[in-house]
Amino acid sequence: MRLRCAAWTLGAVLAAATTLAGCSWFAERRLAGQWESEPTPKRTLQLRSDGSYEQRFSGKTLAVVSELFGPETGRWRVAGAALLLERSEANGAVSSRRLPLEELSRDSVLLAGERWRRLP
Repeated sequence: MRLRCAAWTLGAVLAAATTLAGCSWFAERRLAGQWESEPTPKRTLQLRSDGSYEQRFSGKTLAVVSELFGPETGRWRVAGAALLLERSEANGAVSSRRLPLEELSRDSVLLAGERWRRLP
């Protein structure tokens, strides 16, 4: 009886871990692509399938700032129910932003209360 219970518990734990890992994998596959924020100032966020990202301002005047200083670049992944953006600073430190992933569909995502639309 104990052996059956232990086997069932182990199976349930493995199934839950696989499901959670699968959810992150699914979210990462769906998030890969180019996004534009709805609120002003407009920003574009390119989430590449290799795990790298690039974010820049895309409005008329702020786009010049992005071009002068360059886009923000780094690595991205889904951790739990959040998009994690990590970038290396000039001094070698790593900074990260955790954006709660509240909604995700084919054409839009709600990150930390901010709506983003997929660009073609």
